Amino acid sequence: MSFRRSDVTQPTGSVQDEEATMKLFNGAEVPPFRGLDDFLLESARYERPPLNDLTRWNNRIIANLLYYQTNYFSMSLLMIALFSFAYGKDFVLGLFAICLVVAAIFFSLSPHPRIHELRKEHPLVTLGGIVASAYLFITFLPSVVVIVFSTLAPTFICLVHASCRLRNLKNKTTQFLERAGLRRTVMGQLIDVGGFKIKTT
Repeated sequence: MSFRRSDVTQPTGSVQDEEATMKLFNGAEVPPFRGLDDFLLESARYERPPLNDLTRWNNRIIANLLYYQTNYFSMSLLMIALFSFAYGKDFVLGLFAICLVVAAIFFSLSPHPRIHELRKEHPLVTLGGIVASAYLFITFLPSVVVIVFSTLAPTFICLVHASCRLRNLKNKTTQFLERAGLRRTVMGQLIDVGGFKIKTT
């Protein structure tokens, strides 16, 4: 892997292919899948993350997350599928334990009148459900760790790639369109939910 000082590389093709998107719910778009040559193979387009310039590093990550989002989603789903195939039993038990705890927390904290009434009418059942879900969660903790790792591993890999991959003109164009509100993608909405701002610098 070689490194360059510039954070912007020359574009590799027309920006027109940005229009080949697929629309999902609420008008959210999914950009086209980037070719392997553009996504991984051209090592001259990589550079160490600018650790001394957090703004530039943040912009690079967000720009790459937006531009390569279909690749990142596909890679993450593939890795999760491989983990679930290799650790099928742990996946089932881990998901069961997590869902049970989430359900117990929701039932315990929900302000819904009907659920609140059930908690008052059956306090021992509510307490027993909380204790049982906590016990099962601890019992199946190794399986829960498998679920957490299978989720965090692809996320970490995507962030490393987004941190090191240099931006190009098409990449910055995608970021500008997202920031200007001319395009709303799935990753863009996730970034907004996370409280991050999409900037173009």
